[in-house]
Amino acid sequence: FNKPALAVDTHVFRVSNRIGLSDSKTVEECEKQLCELLPQDSWKNTHYSLVLFGRYYCKAKGFKCQNCKIKESCKFYKSKHF
Repeated sequence: FNKPALAVDTHVFRVSNRIGLSDSKTVEECEKQLCELLPQDSWKNTHYSLVLFGRYYCKAKGFKCQNCKIKESCKFYKSKHF
């Protein structure tokens, strides 16, 4: 509706928690944490970037950590000890 917002869907929720932008149990908590962390003018692009990253690289199953460009700073990658 042409207002600043950072929608948290399944991709945004998963990726945000995996890479350490959020430490949340619910999408509402994740949205709150992301909105506090990020400047408002970046919300739209951040949402889009996280969705695409989650859709094609940081998938729920079949994730591609070995080829990920941010794996060295990713909590999920470090916890899996690939």
